[in-house]
Amino acid sequence: MKKNNSTLVTILQNFNLFNQNIKGKQLKSKPIYSRNSEIKILRNIKSTYLNQSPIGIFADGELIGNQSSLDFINSDKITTLKVEKKRFEKNGINYNGKILVEMKPDYKPKFVTLKSLTEKYLTLNKNPILYQINEKVLESNETEFLIDEKFILKIIPTQIKTSNNKIEINLIQITTKTAENIKKANEIRIIGNKN
Repeated sequence: MKKNNSTLVTILQNFNLFNQNIKGKQLKSKPIYSRNSEIKILRNIKSTYLNQSPIGIFADGELIGNQSSLDFINSDKITTLKVEKKRFEKNGINYNGKILVEMKPDYKPKFVTLKSLTEKYLTLNKNPILYQINEKVLESNETEFLIDEKFILKIIPTQIKTSNNKIEINLIQITTKTAENIKKANEIRIIGNKN
């Protein structure tokens, strides 16, 4: 799994060399945290891919989204990755190239839109929806972003009020079946009682 993730990162880094859309930005090293750490204020932390032109991600020939989709593909089921640098347009979006992902022959992903996933498993009110997959808040269109339904571990819907308590939104937290998420989901937590 780590090999596939490293390969994906390497491909995206190399792809960025051709795009050159991060002008004048310097990479900062990730801080190391401990129990004695001071509070860190991280402003405008966005996706690694935010300042890059979109790259179309195709899984077994199907366009599933831009480069942020790579975070939600079951990397244990990937056999090959191929990069095509030719620009193309799809649904009014211009992409700077493609990453073609081939899945193992015995694995057939079931890609669904976030909207159809929500409609299938949840009954929500008409309030706005904010999607979070693992720890990442999505800024993608719910009718265009595709996720592998077979790779979903759990869906947690929560209605939360905004800071002014006048607007309520539906937060849909989706957890994927990564080894780390499965381990965390199976941990036994003992909650104490002060009495």
